[in-house]
Amino acid sequence: MHVAHTPTPRSTMLLGALVADAASLGLHWLYDPDRIADIAARRGGAAFTPVDAAHFDGAKGYFAHGARQTGMLTQYGEALWLAIRTMIAEGGAFDVPAQQAAFATHFGPGGAYHGYIDRPTRGALERIAAQLSPSGIDDDQNPAVTRLPAIVAGYHGTPELADRSQAAMQITNVNDVAAAYNAVFCDLLCRVLDGAPVAEALAMAARAAEGDVREALLHALASDETDPTVFAGEVGRACHLPTAGPVMFHVLKHSATYSDAVEHNILAGGDSAGRAILIGAVMGAAHGIATPAGIPLAWVLQLTDGAPLWDGCARLGSA
Repeated sequence: MHVAHTPTPRSTMLLGALVADAASLGLHWLYDPDRIADIAARRGGAAFTPVDAAHFDGAKGYFAHGARQTGMLTQYGEALWLAIRTMIAEGGAFDVPAQQAAFATHFGPGGAYHGYIDRPTRGALERIAAQLSPSGIDDDQNPAVTRLPAIVAGYHGTPELADRSQAAMQITNVNDVAAAYNAVFCDLLCRVLDGAPVAEALAMAARAAEGDVREALLHALASDETDPTVFAGEVGRACHLPTAGPVMFHVLKHSATYSDAVEHNILAGGDSAGRAILIGAVMGAAHGIATPAGIPLAWVLQLTDGAPLWDGCARLGSA
């Protein structure tokens, strides 16, 4: 029997992350902002651009998603969705052995996932097979934070939050810089769930950070540049959190709505899907679904598996 779910900030945080990831699939890892802008202008938007190798012809970038179809998740979204499903199966808990087993089954040889395998995922699969703990490798890229929205949904307001956040990161990444950004975005998501406006939450999370991370995030917020595409060109469009983190903060600062944020992020180019998880999570938590500033229902309907995705987000987000 179908059970209707009432949206909550936690559930729309999760759905926002997944929708933003899927919306980024078609232009993910295209590093040519002029090409992206041209495609978006012809289509009336960048979100849910069809997967097509021709978009990458003669342009700087890497076409990684030939095995995927429009409406599907990238490997980032798949990792978050797997974490959500596994937490639900474990009664809402983030159990590391259960998560590692599910990860190896889903992303490993013969698994349900067919698509690009990034370096942290490959390294984690090798270490899980060798029964090494933690399973993550020394890497500061975006896979470190892909499971974070699930952790915040399950542990916000509990003493276990910091420990489970680190455990989730270490499934794929064991790195001090990644850990610092993971902590910042955990703080940011919690502030938004507690009701802080996005601009206020960004400023408070940046000020609470330390060292180079604090400096980079404050710079992103204080920059005179208001175009996220130009800002990304200045600091970098790649997968590493020291560049991706500031770009995420800049996109969030200069976006009034969920759809604005997703579009700005894709137009910025590079690892748009890696950034989309947390950008979508923040804006989904702040603005909900089917509201003027929230997740567009039309975008949810473009998801290949929209109904089960929403069901899982609602179940973990209301636990």
